[in-house]
Amino acid sequence: MSLTAAPTKDTEYTEIGKKSLIHDPRSGNDNKITLARARGSRVWDDQGQEYLDFTSQAWSNNLGANDPRVVEAAIAQLREITHARPNFNTAVLLELTAKLREITPGDLNRIGYCLHGSLAVEMAIKLAFKNKPGANNLIVLQDAYHGRSITTMAASWPHPNNPFLAISPRFTRVPHPDPYRPRLGMDIEAESKLCLHLLEETITKGVDGSVAAIMLEPIMGNGGHIVLPVSFHKGVRDICNRHGIVLIWDEIQSCFGRTGAMFAADYYGIQPDIMTFGKGIGGGFPLAGIFASDKLNGFDAGEDALTFGQFPVAMAAAVATVDAIISDKLCDNARRLGEYATERLLEMAKHRKLIGHVRGPGLFVSIELVKDRASKEPACKAAEEVYRRGVQKGVLFGDSRYAGLGNLIKLKPPLDCTIADMSTALDVLDEVLASIEADNIA
Repeated sequence: MSLTAAPTKDTEYTEIGKKSLIHDPRSGNDNKITLARARGSRVWDDQGQEYLDFTSQAWSNNLGANDPRVVEAAIAQLREITHARPNFNTAVLLELTAKLREITPGDLNRIGYCLHGSLAVEMAIKLAFKNKPGANNLIVLQDAYHGRSITTMAASWPHPNNPFLAISPRFTRVPHPDPYRPRLGMDIEAESKLCLHLLEETITKGVDGSVAAIMLEPIMGNGGHIVLPVSFHKGVRDICNRHGIVLIWDEIQSCFGRTGAMFAADYYGIQPDIMTFGKGIGGGFPLAGIFASDKLNGFDAGEDALTFGQFPVAMAAAVATVDAIISDKLCDNARRLGEYATERLLEMAKHRKLIGHVRGPGLFVSIELVKDRASKEPACKAAEEVYRRGVQKGVLFGDSRYAGLGNLIKLKPPLDCTIADMSTALDVLDEVLASIEADNIA
């Protein structure tokens, strides 16, 4: 498929626009690609350059960019009603809610909506505290990532020089097992038991007052793509049951097929009490929210109401997206393509010394780059170079964290990516890693 990007309308306006954005250009934003078109696994910039997009635009285009079914559904909704305040229902709101209820795990039958993942996490936190009156603590994992609002930044791995600490809420961080960097040389099951023991001691001895919720990502995203073992998840679920604590799973990044299952809760076979969703549901339109257990009380009037929280156009797009993921069997495709990518990456690691570890599952794929496999020292500069050189060769790879803090390269294309496109991206990755190693960059 060949698309010609529309030329920039006014170069002067373009430059003024870039200079006027509030994000500091010294953080690297002055080098951003200006995107003009997108279809499937591909995007085009304003100069007509084509790229394979293996970021799915922050893992949001699970269905592929600008899927015609999503576009047509959104256009049809635009002709009917584009906005309704939360005091009213819309037909598409009720349709989407009923459809989601059919596929959510267990008794997660109560659904709330917003437009961004950070607000979905805040909604989950609010609901947990509402259902645990008198509790004043929320436990999160070290290296967690839950968003960039004031609240969710405070719940995430420490941000260097965070200027918002004075107005940030309090969270208690606990350690988690790490299959690649286990503590004291432990095997992963022993470390899982240790972390569960420390979690329970934190609940009983490490905080003042009671704990409303434990919040975690089933597969940790921006903090390092750490695949937590099922023993740890089962242990956390058991601890929450015994202590009467709400278990929140943040599935903003892992939901709607990314792991090869519709939800990571399905992949692991674990039932949380609240689960956040977002990114992949909207087919490129903004939509997020929570699934909550029937056992929990909902919100009363005024406790969680957002003017645009029930955006009908995004909901119509979500109906089309969910239907397509199911009808096109994209969970199966994600699983198969992820297995192929993992096999290729493990083979690549035999001759690319920068690759320290290969991670999955499904199309939640990444590699950790290290300076030395024995010390496992992160190779952050190499990761930056993989992204830069990948762009030059027409592939957009994902990375972790920001401001050069991460050493992961992520391969998370749309779930309908073809094996040919995956093979091309892996070939480029191999070429790029070879050139970086030749230049002795780590």
